Parts: sequence; C-alpha cells; structure tokens
Amino acid sequence: MSTDTTQSPGVFQEPPKRQKTVLWKWTLVATGLFMAFLLWQCGSGMYQGRKLANVAVQHFHQELNNSQFDQICQEGDPEFRAAQSHDNLVRFLRAVHAKLGNALSDSMTGIRVNATTSGTFIITSYSTRYGNGSAQETFTWVKRAAR
Repeated sequence: MSTDTTQSPGVFQEPPKRQKTVLWKWTLVATGLFMAFLLWQCGSGMYQGRKLANVAVQHFHQELNNSQFDQICQEGDPEFRAAQSHDNLVRFLRAVHAKLGNALSDSMTGIRVNATTSGTFIITSYSTRYGNGSAQETFTWVKRAAR
C-alpha cells in the first residue's frame, strides 16, 4: 500500500494538527499579554487620575474655605467660565459657602474616565462633610489635545 502525497489541483490540504495547536497557544499568549498591558495602563491611569483629583479637590475646598471665589473662577475651564457671568459664579460660590460652611473632610465615592474626540474627561464624585452639613459633589476635569 502506497500513500500518495501529491495534491490534486483545487483540493485543500489541512495543515498538521501540531501547527494549529502551537499557533493557537501563541495567539492566546499574545492576547493575554495585550490584555494585561491594557489593564495595567487603565489601572495606572485610574490611580494617577485618583491622585490628581484628590489634590485638585482639596485645593478647591481650601480656596472655598478661604473665600477665594475669584481664584476658583479664574482656575476653571474656559467653558465653565463661559457658562455664566463671573459675578454670577462668585455669587453662587459665596452662597454655597455661606450655607454649608467650611469643608471639613471629603472622600471619593467614584471615578470615571471618558476619552472622546473632544478630549479626555475625568469625572469624580465625592461625599464631603461641611461645617453645616454634607454634600455630594461632582467634579469634571478635561484634558484636551494641544491645538
């Protein structure tokens, strides 16, 4: 009995199983490494975002406690400042401070990162204890590409 190893035209010959298994294993390894890299990037980005957000929120509360309302407005995003007049923003911040008192402590309750063509948005929520009560606060930071 002889085995013919020639292939007739138009007939597909399946590669040996060993090659498929090795290729499949390397595909899994590459996918696993890629996923680990993505998780590491997301995790480190979230960690950095959390750290930066905490510093910024503490800075905001310090300025609010010191009645530096003009400074808060000047440091805000141009779109935030354009939403209403400077005087209205200062009046609003003054009213918030008068009602709630000084910020005593805060703790982050959530963080979201949303990357869009308009920029990367970091949205954080905080539970903050003030001298006259507590508040749920949401802060949004925008990182835009240089133009």
